[in-house]
Amino acid sequence: MAVTIFNVAVAGEFVDMQLVIAADVSTSMDAEEKALQQRGFVEAFRRPEIIEAIAAGRHGRIAVTYVEWGGDGQRRLVIPWTLIANEMDSWMFSLKLEVSLPAKIHRGTSISAILSYADYLIRSSGYEATRSLVNISGDGVNNKGRDVMPVRAGVLARGITINALAVVYGGLLGDEGEVISPENLLAYFRSEVIGGPDAFAEPVAAPEEYSPAIYRKLLREISNMSEIAAIGDKARHR
Repeated sequence: MAVTIFNVAVAGEFVDMQLVIAADVSTSMDAEEKALQQRGFVEAFRRPEIIEAIAAGRHGRIAVTYVEWGGDGQRRLVIPWTLIANEMDSWMFSLKLEVSLPAKIHRGTSISAILSYADYLIRSSGYEATRSLVNISGDGVNNKGRDVMPVRAGVLARGITINALAVVYGGLLGDEGEVISPENLLAYFRSEVIGGPDAFAEPVAAPEEYSPAIYRKLLREISNMSEIAAIGDKARHR
């Protein structure tokens, strides 16, 4: 008898957050960087602090999907929507990610395309969420597809928060060979990519910083759900 290791979406099921993890695997990311990025997410979902933060939410569960992206329309859905409600769920999610080899996706960097796809994933998830969030990583600016700003505006108008994991250590080259300074890239993500309630960009300042930065980012995003739940509980008991 086959055993399914993922909780699939149930129409109308309530979760504290639905989270799209959008990992940059464009040609500007080398094999080591992609492996470090993936490992960072694998390790984060095994951390007890992350699991405890999920449990502390009002509903005690979140929905997560993981997608890799590159150029315009170039993407790979690695893990479909998965319900994480306990330690086993979180570990199973991390194991599924761990055994997947990161893709190498060509044709530039299209932040606009992945934001549009993330918006579609959230709208079609089947969950009812207190908060919807896109966690996008990247080491370059949008250079393919539509302009970012109108796509971003549409995503934000639907109440979706966009956060960024900005890979900003020195010597970066974009997919078109352009040199991007760490300061300019971080400023770009802060001004033209992130948005929505409590939005932020978490910098990765060196290759060894992938895991710590990803852990900090996820904990901050998930803990915000716990804070909202605590505020709601206090209000109900006044």
